[in-house]
Amino acid sequence: MLSCACTNNGPPADANDLTINLRWIKGYAGERKATVETGLMWALSFLGAEFPDGAPNAFIWNDNVVTVDLDKVRLADGTRPAWEKLLTVLKQSDEYRRMGGVDIGRFLMLSLCSPRHYFALTGVAHDLRQVRQTHMFEGKQMAVVESVIARGNRLIEISGATQLPDIAFIGYEGTGSIRDGTFERKEVEVVDFMKNGQLRFALYDFGGNLKASTTPSLTGAGKPAKCLWCHEIQLMSALKNVSDVAGYHSTKEFDAIIAERMRIVGRYRSGLRSKIDFSRTQDHTYAEWLYLTFTEPSVERVAMEWNMPIERARQRLAGKPTHAQQEFALLGKMLYRRQDVDELSPYPVIKVASDPREPSAYEPDFLP
Repeated sequence: MLSCACTNNGPPADANDLTINLRWIKGYAGERKATVETGLMWALSFLGAEFPDGAPNAFIWNDNVVTVDLDKVRLADGTRPAWEKLLTVLKQSDEYRRMGGVDIGRFLMLSLCSPRHYFALTGVAHDLRQVRQTHMFEGKQMAVVESVIARGNRLIEISGATQLPDIAFIGYEGTGSIRDGTFERKEVEVVDFMKNGQLRFALYDFGGNLKASTTPSLTGAGKPAKCLWCHEIQLMSALKNVSDVAGYHSTKEFDAIIAERMRIVGRYRSGLRSKIDFSRTQDHTYAEWLYLTFTEPSVERVAMEWNMPIERARQRLAGKPTHAQQEFALLGKMLYRRQDVDELSPYPVIKVASDPREPSAYEPDFLP
């Protein structure tokens, strides 16, 4: 198995250089350079990039390799050191040295879909105390008895807000009943907004310390990448909840609060001078397809990735199970698992988590 992350051969990467070469390996029939750029823009915006309108183009193509210049996208405040460190790790990898770049899908798996990296690259609060220091939360909370995501009850704190930077929510997952007074908080999810108008997600244990993913027995929320997939660019109403609890916001009141907060968000986003067009509400899907076609590749994609004939790649993968993509049929019916592909790679690669959205036994952490 080839799982080496990086080597020390060749000149060291410039620690102050925020450019990175990304290999585009075509993942589905309709994928084009334009859709790849759209996907990259949305993925980077989910990581805090602002993409100011009028800024120089951040993407320069050379055949199927795109050089991304992160100095041109205006990263989230204070996150440059984390980006520099991550890009240095990627540039020192065997894949980068041998193939002239790192796979776009691997790049997204090691940024957007790696919780520890996502937290550093978006600048989330290091602990829950910092969240409370930057937002004022109302005394009245929301009790969610019937949740589409939590296994049991859910308690939500709501910040008072008249403008976007102040909007935040703290959700508590736990055991027991809020109505009966037996609810015990076990872990915490925080939703707030970045300067670029995108949602940001953080997960904490009940001690207030960041954690990579939620506990499956408490909730199906998974990792921040799953939160992004579910929320898209919206705050969520109560959806399933129909039971109100005395002393807490009713479902009707909570939904009205969400609607008002989204009006504030909409006004803020409409005033941004950004290349991200929030009116194109499905463009984020191109970002998801970039990492899904990487984590669930076809033999054709693997052959291009390995730079070998399809039949040779098929022979190399013989005996490995295949499956159909469950969310998007257009992505294929005979797909492999990334961990099986990487085990057989003809060059060492940086190991990624086994799933982009769900808890994984291994989570990369190159940014301590």
